Amino acid sequence: MIGFLGKVVLFGVTITFLLAWGYVKQQRKTEELLKLLYKKCEDQIVKELKKKETLTSKEIEKIIHGTKASLFWSKNKLQVTNPKIVMKDLILNLLNKGVIEEVLGKKPKKYKLKC
Repeated sequence: MIGFLGKVVLFGVTITFLLAWGYVKQQRKTEELLKLLYKKCEDQIVKELKKKETLTSKEIEKIIHGTKASLFWSKNKLQVTNPKIVMKDLILNLLNKGVIEEVLGKKPKKYKLKC
């Protein structure tokens, strides 16, 4: 009898844990989607900078336009439709991380990989 009660309590605790975990994942879904989208865009920019020496802001906008991100456990998806807004944050993040640097002396701002 005690063994049966122990199994019932363990089952209840397991179900409670899984429900709480799912609730937390649902709350953080938009944050994870944004983080994934920005990471994909950063990877595309770095990949393109390895091919070319420098990129302008307009070229970066063209590269990231239409980039999509989705989580495998969710139906929700994000896509870059206005690259100007996303590009400003991406450039600042990459400059702060030290991945890219601004080329000085050029009128249209150009960016290159930091060595």
